[in-house]
Amino acid sequence: MKLSGLTPRRRPPVAAPDPGLPTPARRAWRSWIPADIVRGVWSDLRAHPGLFLMSLGLAVILWFTINVTERDAERVVELPVTVRKLPPGLIVPDLPTKPVAFTLRGPRTILDNVDEHKTRVSLDLTNAMPGDQRIELGVHLVRPELPRRLKVLRIEPQRVKVRVDRLARRTLPVRAELVGTPPLGYNVAESQVMPASVEVSGPAAKVDELHDVGTEPIDLRALAVSGTATKIDQTVLLGWAGHFVSFNPDHVKVTLHLEEAYVVREFRKLDVQIRNLGPLRAQLVPPTVDLSIRGPQRLLHNFTLDPAAVTVDAAGLTAGRHKVTAHIELPPAFEIVRQTPEVQTLQLQPIEGGRH
Repeated sequence: MKLSGLTPRRRPPVAAPDPGLPTPARRAWRSWIPADIVRGVWSDLRAHPGLFLMSLGLAVILWFTINVTERDAERVVELPVTVRKLPPGLIVPDLPTKPVAFTLRGPRTILDNVDEHKTRVSLDLTNAMPGDQRIELGVHLVRPELPRRLKVLRIEPQRVKVRVDRLARRTLPVRAELVGTPPLGYNVAESQVMPASVEVSGPAAKVDELHDVGTEPIDLRALAVSGTATKIDQTVLLGWAGHFVSFNPDHVKVTLHLEEAYVVREFRKLDVQIRNLGPLRAQLVPPTVDLSIRGPQRLLHNFTLDPAAVTVDAAGLTAGRHKVTAHIELPPAFEIVRQTPEVQTLQLQPIEGGRH
């Protein structure tokens, strides 16, 4: 249905009022509603009174349903604690970790719109001084503000304690935190850190007790090394030193100098082979030797000595008893640190008939 009152009409020209005659006062509500719209709406209402009454009734029912008949409900919202307006040079190192529980009452549609992920209990510490601060909690600290139609029934806890500390800055040396053992056969000869020191800032109670700053752990077992000497560079973050403690810069370059590890390994009861015996019969006393061999661990830990590597040379010796020393052939990386016995007795006798 088209309401004629909402359709603009052409107004007949109105004669200009006589300046000499007084102008009648207009009603206040007519100053902002055009007279032709008022006359049109009034005409439509007289022409269709049933439609007007039905629309008015629906509006009243809708208002009554939303504002009167909706029952109030309760809801507990847990809001985290934050800080705002903290004076410069101060820091709050330990905020309450447990949220504040607000028990709210009001229309369910409004309660459901309270977002626990966006609403906070914001503590105003504008006038705070270093030390413990006890603050009474209330709805006035909630940001953003709760809707006015909601009532706060309970607040748990009713007060919180926060510690305000002085913000301190110090320059401290950096220490490389090494864990585990290097790959088999290597030792850490030296570790260098660049830069050697960093600026540390944070709560004075924590910064003042630090003597140095450690890096995050460097696992030596994960290093990839080869050869006789190795230099390894790694960029490592600085380790955790406490809540609200920060570093500038927050990472360093660690240079590790690795060198080969040398070990000594024992070889027991090694048979001694006699070379260049000729037409003689030989008896070696004792027939075996014990060796202590030193060398790189990566090579020596699974080294197997060749049975022909331990020998006595009988070339040029005649029948009789001789003092001899066993000769051991080793790779260039190894050396003998002890040989037992150092001297053995070689008894040579002619073979009867001149045959072997």
